[in-house]
Amino acid sequence: MDLEYLIRRSEKPSKPSSIFMFHGYGSNKEDLFSLEQLFPKSYTVVSFDAPIRLPFGGYSWFNIDYSDILENNLDKRYKEINESIEMIMNNINSLIEKENLNKEDVSILGFSQGGSICWKLGLDNSSNFRRVIPISSFIHPSYLNNDLESYTNRLIYCSHGSLDDVIPLSIVDNHILKLSKKNDLSYHKFDSGHTISQENLISLINWINDTGI
Repeated sequence: MDLEYLIRRSEKPSKPSSIFMFHGYGSNKEDLFSLEQLFPKSYTVVSFDAPIRLPFGGYSWFNIDYSDILENNLDKRYKEINESIEMIMNNINSLIEKENLNKEDVSILGFSQGGSICWKLGLDNSSNFRRVIPISSFIHPSYLNNDLESYTNRLIYCSHGSLDDVIPLSIVDNHILKLSKKNDLSYHKFDSGHTISQENLISLINWINDTGI
């Protein structure tokens, strides 16, 4: 399945760095694409629509109910999530070839449910992505291929609002701290809810600039 997407092409003539973005549950490709103006013009920026159209509008990367988040367990979604991951990987690889992107500098960014996809992509397919940027998202070992302690040397920026009442910080904090032990992980907490605050954006853009190649 070919995913719908929006793209801002790099000003660089060939082999540009890239950022692929994954929106939250019930949203769409337009949501995060508004951030493209903040990223360096040397990057190609792509924002996907998720594959599942919801009856009330928007899209989803996989079916979920709120108990999945509160229980912080995605075990029953494992097969479905992996099918979504395979589809996303096919679309990313196709665009890398079509747009002549630099395979050595591909970043992924996701918010909320899109952030959980970002964690899965970045940890279990690390050879494909140099930077992993999950924001206000949930992560649990149940949907990963390996134990948290086995993931090493990933370049990660993650952030969360301390006032987030959709995905409470308390259910993800311990997992992220475990990952921070063996990875180049920048973990930021902001006095905000389930959103990307202005302070968060400034911090994120500074990190992207600092880790550029």
